[in-house]
Amino acid sequence: MHRSDTNESLLAGDDVIGDLIAWRDAGRRGALVSLVSIDGATPRPLGAQMAVAEGGHFTGYLSGGCIEQSVAEEAGRAIAEGRNRLVRYGKGSAYFDIKLPCGSGLDLYIDQGLPATVIASAAAHRRARRAYVHVTDLDSGVSTIAPLHAGEATRLVDGRFHRAHLPLPRVVLVGGGPALGAIASLVAAIGFAIDVVTPDDAARATLTGMGLPVRALTDPNSAGLSNLDCWTAAIVAFHEHDWEAPVLAEILRTPSFYVGVMGSKNAHANRLARLAQLGVPAELQKRLRSPIGLIPGARSRSTLAVGIVAELVAEAKASGMLA
Repeated sequence: MHRSDTNESLLAGDDVIGDLIAWRDAGRRGALVSLVSIDGATPRPLGAQMAVAEGGHFTGYLSGGCIEQSVAEEAGRAIAEGRNRLVRYGKGSAYFDIKLPCGSGLDLYIDQGLPATVIASAAAHRRARRAYVHVTDLDSGVSTIAPLHAGEATRLVDGRFHRAHLPLPRVVLVGGGPALGAIASLVAAIGFAIDVVTPDDAARATLTGMGLPVRALTDPNSAGLSNLDCWTAAIVAFHEHDWEAPVLAEILRTPSFYVGVMGSKNAHANRLARLAQLGVPAELQKRLRSPIGLIPGARSRSTLAVGIVAELVAEAKASGMLA
C-alpha cells in the first residue's frame, strides 16, 4: 500500500471523490473511507475521507499520519471480500498496537460497494458545481446523493452518515503585470480551480506555458464574468485602473464569496467614485477588499502574492469551504 497524493496539490488529500471517479472510469475498484464519529479531539474534521484503490494506491488522510497505512490495508481487505465495515481506531479499538497520540477514538466506515449510479451522480454534481450531500446508511450500506440544503452540515444521525460536499473553491484572476503569474502559481499549487483573464500578451504566454487556463480580455465592458458562483473568489489586479471599474461592476453583481482588488487607498477612492458613476449601489461597493493581502506594504510580487492568497484562503475557511 502506498500514497498517491504526495506530489499533488495541497488540497489533494481533502477531496478524494475525484480519485474514486477516475478509478471507476478506468475499471478499477475502490473503497471510500469516512471518519463518521469522533470520541475526543482529532486533527481532522468529521467527514474527513480516504480513497483506497485495489492494488494499493490511496489518497486522503484521517489523522496526523498515525493510522493511514493500517486503514488502507483494512480497506484493501474490504475490497477483496466485497463487504463494507465499520472500524474503530484509538480509544476502545481492537487495534491495540496502534496508538493515537491524542488519546481519542475514531470510527471509520469503509464503503467498498458504492454503486456506479452514486458515483455518476456525485460526478454530475461536481461538474455542475452544485453542492450535494452523500447519505450512507451504516447498517445496510445503502447510499444516496441529493442536493445540499442551506445550513446542512456533515453529521451522523440515527445510523445514517450525512457527508456534505461543496464545490471546489475557484479563483478568477483578472488583470496583468508581474504579480499575476505569482498569484496564479500559488492558487494552482493549493489546488483551487483557476481562470485567468488578461489583456497582457506577455502574461498570457507565461500562464499558458504554466499549463493554466487563460483567455484574452479585449474589452473591459464584456469580460464574461457574470456567472461567478458563491464558491468563486475574484482577484482584480490592473496597473491601468481605467479597466477596473467595468470589470468590477460585473463581478460585484455576482454572489462570489471574495472580491479583492490591488491598488492604493487613493486609487480605491477613485475606483469607488467610478463604480458609483456606473450605477453600482453602495452596498455592493462595500464588498470590495482593497488594499488586499495579509502582508502590509508588500512591494515584491512574491510577498504580494503570498499575502493575497493567504487572505483568500482565510476567507474560504471562514465561509466553510475549507477545513
